[in-house]
Amino acid sequence: MSVINVTPIIDITELIASDNVNEGDVILLEEGIYFQTVNVLKNNIRIVAKGPGVIFDGRSTLLTAFTLPEVSGVVIEGINIRYYRGDGILIEFGSGNRIISNTINNMLNIGIDVMGSRGNLIWKNEICSCLSGIRLTFGGTNNWVIDNVAKECLENGFETVISPDSNNAFLSNIATRNTLWGFDINGNNNLLLDNSSINNDQGVLMDVGRDSLTIGNIIMGSKINAHFTPNGYSNNFVSQNYIECNSREGIANLGKFGIILDNQISYNSDNGISLAASSIGNLVMNNKLVCNIPKNIVDRGISNNLINNIDKPCESCESQKDVCHDRHDKEENGSDGSKEGVN
Repeated sequence: MSVINVTPIIDITELIASDNVNEGDVILLEEGIYFQTVNVLKNNIRIVAKGPGVIFDGRSTLLTAFTLPEVSGVVIEGINIRYYRGDGILIEFGSGNRIISNTINNMLNIGIDVMGSRGNLIWKNEICSCLSGIRLTFGGTNNWVIDNVAKECLENGFETVISPDSNNAFLSNIATRNTLWGFDINGNNNLLLDNSSINNDQGVLMDVGRDSLTIGNIIMGSKINAHFTPNGYSNNFVSQNYIECNSREGIANLGKFGIILDNQISYNSDNGISLAASSIGNLVMNNKLVCNIPKNIVDRGISNNLINNIDKPCESCESQKDVCHDRHDKEENGSDGSKEGVN
């Protein structure tokens, strides 16, 4: 394995394609502004920033900063990427790539786009002002999306697009102030664990699939739905989430045979839990519902089972608006997804 030092004047695509670079080599980027697109055409190449001043600037002219077509084991780490007309980082097929601690902003398309690829780690990246933050599509499976931030995007913070995008894990991510969903998740057996959706237009959508899990997440400040399961979705498991101060339902369930267990659902407008006419055979158990307007639980479905839920009305003189304003202040002043202060 060799470490190859690179400056902004070197064409990195040509370098990687040459005989001077072999699998396992490290491309160590010196600080400076790089005006180029990099196509990584060999496996197990590591492209690592030497310091925080490594900047890839597409000047709103170049298409994509880094493209990984049908490769495995590639690392992209510690790079600032800005102003490209396409994606910040595009993974096409292949597997086992590592995208770590990059800062990506002002892409006209996706911050990190994973297409038909499996087993990738997307970890500790910060994405701002892109079309969407992190997207898995065309059969992205078994990917790990951990500790990322996606904010102020024109569409979704995090998304899987079609039903074959299955068996993915989203852990401890933060989506905030995105125009559409914090998390828009299609497919089967996906996991959302300990994420935060704060002040997005909508919180979490589990769409077109079955058998997914939403556990331990915070959903606050959604302008429309907080957690939404559409008609036809089956066996969704929703547990131990903090769902507070959203402008419509805390949990809106139109699906069947789901489990809604041990959630804390408070101060939401347009009901805490709403089971629509299409909902069938769902178990709603041990949830704590406090001061949701107009009702804590509404069941219009068929054969749903409501067991041992705590259903507390608003206290006398308790103002939902004042409580949610306090929650919003805590989030804006540094908690940004912490469970501290969520009662």
